[in-house]
Amino acid sequence: MILDILAVLFFVLGFALILWMIGERRRDVLHGLGKARGMKQSDLYRQNAENCMLMADAAQGEPYNRYRRMEVAWLALAEDQDWLDGERSTVDLPEKAKAK
Repeated sequence: MILDILAVLFFVLGFALILWMIGERRRDVLHGLGKARGMKQSDLYRQNAENCMLMADAAQGEPYNRYRRMEVAWLALAEDQDWLDGERSTVDLPEKAKAK
């Protein structure tokens, strides 16, 4: 009788563990990979821009132009994300004011 109760208990706990692991995996997929959790979103955008630059360097013709446009777009997204995160001012200071 006790063995039957323990067997059912372990079965239920094992099933709960499996469901929890599936949920964690979904969260990792939706919110980025585990190693990238500590990275800022703008850094991820800059990595995408770097990947596009590397692919553009390997391509010729029209694919080259597409990858370059994608690189510029990813960099623009990174700049916008920095602004949204409050890391950059909305007003760019003139060069003379920065030098003072």
